[in-house]
Amino acid sequence: MRIIPAVLTVPAVLTGLLLASPTLANGQTFAMQGSGGPTLTDPGHSFAAGFAFSPTSRLTFMVDVERTHLSSRIHTDARGVTSAFRGGTVTLAAPALRVSLLGGDRVGPYGLVGLAAGVSRPNVTDLFPVRASNEVRGAFAGAGIQVPLRNRITLFAEARMTLVVGKDVDELFAVAPFRAGIAWRF
Repeated sequence: MRIIPAVLTVPAVLTGLLLASPTLANGQTFAMQGSGGPTLTDPGHSFAAGFAFSPTSRLTFMVDVERTHLSSRIHTDARGVTSAFRGGTVTLAAPALRVSLLGGDRVGPYGLVGLAAGVSRPNVTDLFPVRASNEVRGAFAGAGIQVPLRNRITLFAEARMTLVVGKDVDELFAVAPFRAGIAWRF
């Protein structure tokens, strides 16, 4: 039967490619990571923790849980016009795809894109006294730099821009965290 040689050919070719390319075989890693830092556009802070899988040294699939808090503010300009921003806390589950230009084993830049879903809890202030909780969705893109160290530890710093949209209410805002962190590869 000709089916059996064809079925055996595919695993044999894949095994041969992995043996011929040590980068593919050695590039498969898992990682745990954590990061934190300020937000860039509005006063606040952001923290994230998650897991990652790298099928190759240049491609990583990540899933983070991030919590970003933006401070409330009231601003009055020279003409007497007052504007207010409620601020609040956004908690998101954020799967992402990260592409490293030079591979994960070298110091170098990377870019990332992803989608996010979670909950927004606006701040309660004198101006905004009603407590609220809203389902949100978002998309983000960003870039960073990674610095691999010994013992499978990598330091990284990245900036992201996330566009957050409320599911049921008229809520639309952008969050731009700048985070530095550490990843442990295993």
